Amino acid sequence: MNMPTWREWLFSAKALTAALLSLYIALAIPLDNPYWAMASVYVVSHPLSGATRSKAIYRALGTVLGAAASVAILPLFGQQPVMLSLVISLWLTTLLYLSLIDRSPRSYIFMLAAYTVPLISLTEVNNPQHIFDVALARSEEILLGIVCASLVNALLFPSRIALVLSARMTVLLADARAGALQLLGATGLTALDQRALHQLMIDVMGLDGMIVHLEYDASSHLPTRHAREFRARMAMLAPQLISMGDALRQLRQELPEPLPEFEEYLQHAGQWLQGEDAQLDSDRLVERSWQLQTWLSDSHPEQHLALAGALGQIRALIDLWQDALELRRCFTQDHPEQAPMLRYRVRQLIGTPRHYDYPLLAFSALSAGILVLLVSLLWYWSGWAHGYTGVFLAAVASCFFASQDNPAPFIKSMLVATLISTVAAAIYLFALMPNVHDFGSLAILLAAPLLLLGTFSGRPQYAGTAILLAVQTISTLTIQDRYTADFSRFADVALSSAMGVTFALIWARLTRPFGTQWAARRLARSGWISLSRLALAKPKQDHDDVASKVIDRTAQLLPRLAQLADQGLALHDATRGLRLCFRLLELKRLPLPADAEQRLQPVLLALHDYFQACARARHPQSAPDGLREQLDDGVHHLWSRDGQAAHDACLALHGLRLALFPSVSPAIAPLPTTTRYDPLGASA
Repeated sequence: MNMPTWREWLFSAKALTAALLSLYIALAIPLDNPYWAMASVYVVSHPLSGATRSKAIYRALGTVLGAAASVAILPLFGQQPVMLSLVISLWLTTLLYLSLIDRSPRSYIFMLAAYTVPLISLTEVNNPQHIFDVALARSEEILLGIVCASLVNALLFPSRIALVLSARMTVLLADARAGALQLLGATGLTALDQRALHQLMIDVMGLDGMIVHLEYDASSHLPTRHAREFRARMAMLAPQLISMGDALRQLRQELPEPLPEFEEYLQHAGQWLQGEDAQLDSDRLVERSWQLQTWLSDSHPEQHLALAGALGQIRALIDLWQDALELRRCFTQDHPEQAPMLRYRVRQLIGTPRHYDYPLLAFSALSAGILVLLVSLLWYWSGWAHGYTGVFLAAVASCFFASQDNPAPFIKSMLVATLISTVAAAIYLFALMPNVHDFGSLAILLAAPLLLLGTFSGRPQYAGTAILLAVQTISTLTIQDRYTADFSRFADVALSSAMGVTFALIWARLTRPFGTQWAARRLARSGWISLSRLALAKPKQDHDDVASKVIDRTAQLLPRLAQLADQGLALHDATRGLRLCFRLLELKRLPLPADAEQRLQPVLLALHDYFQACARARHPQSAPDGLREQLDDGVHHLWSRDGQAAHDACLALHGLRLALFPSVSPAIAPLPTTTRYDPLGASA
C-alpha cells in the first residue's frame, strides 16, 4: 500500500473541514441529530469538485423523495405493522429496481430514496403523528452536510474533473497507439494482444462515470459533448484493431511473399499514428490506400479481396484515430474556434439503449425487498426496542451491493467495518469524550482518525470501506449538544446493527449464490440471441439499437471474463460478437438486388443456427464447416457481380468469415477483369 499523496491529504483536509463546519452549524442551530450532517459530508465528498456537486444533488433529491414517502406511508399504516412492513418492502423493491436499470451516478437518487423510508419511518413507528417533524429534521441535517461539502470543495482548492479526464484521454490514446503499432507489424493476433485490447475497451467504458460528473464541472455543454464523442470512438478502437489484425493476417497468409509497397505503406501509417512525420496527414494516407488498392489488385488479382479488406480496415482506423485526436483537442480547448470535422459515424454508440438483464435485476431488487420484510417482521414480533437499526442496515447492505454478481463478499466487508466502527465509537464515547468540554476539543479529538480515513476514501479500492468506517463511527457516536452516554442503549443499537448486516449476509448467500460466471454466461447467451435475430432481421432497417446493446453488453462482459477461472469462457475473443454484429449491420444496410438478397438467405439462416447453438451453450462454439462453405459460396456469388453494393457486401461476408474462421484461408477466384469499383464511393 502506497503512502497517501499530497492531493489525498488535501482532499481529506477539505472533507474534515466541511464535516466540522456542518457539525458546528448543526449544534448551533441546534438540530435534533447534528451527527447526521457530519456523516453526510463523507457520503457526498469526492476528490473532484464536479463529482461532489453531482453526488450532492443526487443525495438531496433522494433524501427529499424518501422523506416525502415516509410522511405519506407511516400515518396510513402506522397501526398495522405487517402492512407497514409490506409497503416499505414494496417501496424499497421498486426504487431499487429503478436504481439498477439507471446504471449512472443518477441511480443514487432512487437507491437513497429506497432505504431512507425505513430509516425515517421505523424510528417513529410508535409516534406517527411526529413523522413530518422527524422527516423535516432529517432532511435539514442531511442537506446541511451536503451544502457544507459542496461549498468547501468549490472554494478551497477546487479540483476540476476536466483535467483528470484530459489526462485519462492521453493515457487511453497512448495504449491504443501501442496496440495499433503492434498489430501493423505483427503476423497474427495473440491471446496477449487480445487481453490488452479488451482491457482498453474496459478502460474506455470507465469514462462514462467521469463524463456524467463533467456536466456539473464544465462551463458549457461543449466539453461534455466532445467527451461523449471521444468515448464513442475509442470504444470502437478495440474491435477495429482486432478486425484490422484479422485482415492483415489473412492477407499475409494469402500472399506468396511480402509486398514491399504494402509494407512501406504500413510503416507510413505507423509513423502517422506516432506523429513522427509532419508531412503525413490522414487525407494523404487515405488517398494513398485507394491508389495502392487499385494498383495491387491489378497486379495480384487473386488477393484482391484480402487487399481490399485489409486496406479498408486501415482506412477505418485512420478515420477513428483522426476523430479521437480532434475531439481531444477540442475538449482541452473547452471552447474551440471551429467544430471538429468527424469522419467515423458512431451514432449507435451515443444516447441509445443499453442492454439490461431485466429478470436478473428484478430478482435482485425483489430479494432485497423480501429481506427487509422478513427482518421488519422479526423486529416487530420480537419487540426489540432498537431493532429498527438492524432493519435499516439490512436495507442499506442489500441496496448498496444489489448490482454485484455476488454481493456476499461485499456485505461481509461491511460487517467487518461495522464491527470496527462499533469498537472505535465505544472507545471514543466512554473513554475519550467525557474529557471534551467545548467544540474545539471535540474537533481535535475527531480530527486525526478522520483525516487518515479521508486519505483512503479518495482511492477507488478503499473508498467504500473508508467512507463506511467514517459514517458508521460518526453515526454510532450520536454527537449531541451535550454529552450523553448510555451503555445499555449503545450496546443494544450496536448489536442490532451487527445483526442486521449479518442477516443481509446470510440472505445474500442463500438467494444469490450465482456469482460472476453465471452472470457472464447470461450475458454471452443474450449476445448470441441478439446476433441470431439480427441475422434474420429485415434489411434496410435502422438497427442502431441492436448495435448499441451489443456494444454495451460486450462492455459488461469483458471485466467479468477477466475474473473467471473458466478458461473456455474467459479466454475467447470477447469482441468477436461485436465484430460479427457490425459486419451483419453492413450487410443489412446495403441496397442489394432482390436476387442477391435471395441468394444470401441460406447464409443468413446458417448464421442464425450457429448463433442459436452458441446461445444454448452460453459461449462460442466451433463454427461448422457447412457455414464456412456457405460463406464462401456467398462471397463467390457477390464476387462475380458488378456494382458498389455487391463489392461492399462481399467485404462484409469476408469480414464475417475472418471472424468465424480465422485460421482457414478462403479459396477465392481471381477478380474478373471487367469488374471495377469506384473507390470514392466505398465505405471505410
